[in-house]
Amino acid sequence: MRALASFSGVGVRTGLLGGALAAAGLSVAAYFAAGSAIEQVAAQDVVYFRIGAGTPGSAYYGMAGQIAGIISNPPGSRDCDGEGACGVEGLLGLAQTTANPIDSLESLRSQSLEAALVSADIADAALHGTGPFKEGGAMEDLRAIANIGELVLQIVVPAESKATDVKGLTGKKIAIGVKDSDSAITARFLLRAAGLSDKKAKLVTGGLETVAQDLATGKVDALAVVEQLPSADVAGLVSTGKYRLLPAEIVADNKGGYVFATEIPANQDAGSPLTTTIAVPTVLVARANLPGQIAGGLMRALWHSAVPANAGAPAGGIKPDMSRASVPWHPSAAEAFQELSKTAPATPPAEAPTN
Repeated sequence: MRALASFSGVGVRTGLLGGALAAAGLSVAAYFAAGSAIEQVAAQDVVYFRIGAGTPGSAYYGMAGQIAGIISNPPGSRDCDGEGACGVEGLLGLAQTTANPIDSLESLRSQSLEAALVSADIADAALHGTGPFKEGGAMEDLRAIANIGELVLQIVVPAESKATDVKGLTGKKIAIGVKDSDSAITARFLLRAAGLSDKKAKLVTGGLETVAQDLATGKVDALAVVEQLPSADVAGLVSTGKYRLLPAEIVADNKGGYVFATEIPANQDAGSPLTTTIAVPTVLVARANLPGQIAGGLMRALWHSAVPANAGAPAGGIKPDMSRASVPWHPSAAEAFQELSKTAPATPPAEAPTN
C-alpha cells in the first residue's frame, strides 16, 4: 500500500470505496483478497490519504469516514454524472485509528498520516508547541484545510445545584472526561475561556460511567462534555430530570478568534431550555508540503458534497468553512475556498493558546 507521495491532476469522477472502508472501521489489508475489485484498483496508481480519526465509534471517527468517502476517487471509479461531490482523482481516503488527537498530530508530524481531525485549540497548541506538545516542539508546518463542524461545551449539574452560571462552579469539582482525551483537553480550554481556570476549580478526569456515578453521589459537582450536538451522553443524563445544563459565555480575552458563542437548542436534550454556551471548530489539518492540487481538491470535494444542485452555498452534510482560524490555512485550500464562497478566509491568531 502506497501512502501519499505524488499526485497529478484533479478530476471529476466519484468513488465511495474509501468511505466504505473508513465507515466500517476495517483495515485496508482485509480488502486485498485475490481477484477483488480493490486489487484491480491497487494495481493502478492509487494514492492513499490517511486521516487521523481517533478511536472507532467516536464522533471524529465517524466524521473521518464521511470525509474519506467524499474525497475518494480511486482509479476505476465510475465517471461523475455532474451531481454531488466527485472526490479527488486518484485519491483513496481512509480513516486511520489513533489513540487521541495528540496521537493523531504526532503521527502527522512523523508522516504516518496525511491529515488529522482535531479541535481548533489542540491544532493551535501543536502549531506553537504548547500544552501537550511542549516536549515534541512546535509543528510549524501545520496547515488547516478547513473547519468542519463544531465542538460545543455542555456543562451538566444536578437539578438542585445552586449554580446558575459558570461562576457558580468556583471552588467546585468538575469532571472533564478521560485523561488526555479530546473532550478533556478542550473542556479545560473552554472552561478557562469561560473564566474558570484550574486555579478556580478542581478539574478531575475519568470515564463517563464513573463520572456519572460520582455526579449522582455528589463526589463531583458538575460534568463538562465537549462534543458535537446532539450528545447522546448528555441527553441521557438530562432526560432523567435529575440534571440540567448550565450556561457559559466567553469572558477570557486570550483565546484567539476561534472560540465563539453558540446555543444548545431548546429540547436538544429532552426537556432542556435553550442554553447559551461556547464552542470551537473541528479542523481538518495537514502538513504544509501537501501538494496544492490535493489541498485544493479536498476543499472542492468537501464544498460540493454539501451543495445541492444549482445552489450557491453549503447546506447539509459536511460543511467546510474558514470563518474562524486557529492555524494558518494551506494556501491552495484557501484559494479554493475563496473562489467557491466569494469570501476571504479568517486570519489565525498571533498568540499561542493556553492549553
